[in-house]
Amino acid sequence: MTSGSGFSSGAPKGSSLKGKLQDLEENIRAISDDINQHKKEVEMLRSEKSTLENVLQMKTQDVRKTMSNEITRVEEEMKRNFSQQKSENSRLQQQIISLKTEKTALQQQLLALQRRIAELELQVGNEE
Repeated sequence: MTSGSGFSSGAPKGSSLKGKLQDLEENIRAISDDINQHKKEVEMLRSEKSTLENVLQMKTQDVRKTMSNEITRVEEEMKRNFSQQKSENSRLQQQIISLKTEKTALQQQLLALQRRIAELELQVGNEE
């Protein structure tokens, strides 16, 4: 530190009042330049922040739209599949009913044939 003021300008200006004022003015200019530089950096950072917020907002909207479309597609597919499954279940239920009816008819025919066989066996046994 070359002067008694606590500031250094690089070259001693002497201890005169004029020299000290010049040192102070140089320091003030340097500080002012630093402040202006920092203000520019702050503005640039604010601008970047704003840009990033806008990009994030657009991406968020895009994701929401994509997810909404995907949810709608999946819901429609589920409805289609549910409807197809319901139709298939109904068709299978009708087949089950038809097969049960056929089974009952076959059992009745079997019983009738067994009775007929028993009757014929009795008739054959009586004729001997």
